[in-house]
Amino acid sequence: MAAVIEIEPAPMEAAGHMASLHDICFATLPETPWSAHAFRAIMRAPTNRTLMARGSGGKMVGLLVGGVGGGEAEILSICVSPAVRRAGIARALLVAFLSDLPPGTRSLLEVAVDNLAAISLYESCDFSEVGRRPNYYAGGKTKVDAIIYARIEQ
Repeated sequence: MAAVIEIEPAPMEAAGHMASLHDICFATLPETPWSAHAFRAIMRAPTNRTLMARGSGGKMVGLLVGGVGGGEAEILSICVSPAVRRAGIARALLVAFLSDLPPGTRSLLEVAVDNLAAISLYESCDFSEVGRRPNYYAGGKTKVDAIIYARIEQ
């Protein structure tokens, strides 16, 4: 288990590392990993927040990308290096993102119905299912529903 040294806003120069981590985490899934160019574009948007987790030795081991505006927040992506999963890194990223939101903010996210580890995390952080997107994630010949989760910041 790797201890998280730090959760911090991701600097623009981390876009390449973020793309590499995203590729490792999502290459085998029906989602398309984001490129360094995509991360730079996301990071330039004033309503987006990008956090990274650094593990032992300062290496990036996780990231979270979210958008905030108009009384709502949306978690767009969370990923953690497979080598250090189940060490609380995704939770630390999620808590850091949510802790900066003003009270009353409605936070939303989507997750594949078969991503049981993520579902467990979100439900343990007081997210509740508010809807579904049928056949939202496509992979090969199969499609998987997305669960839409929400919570209101206290």
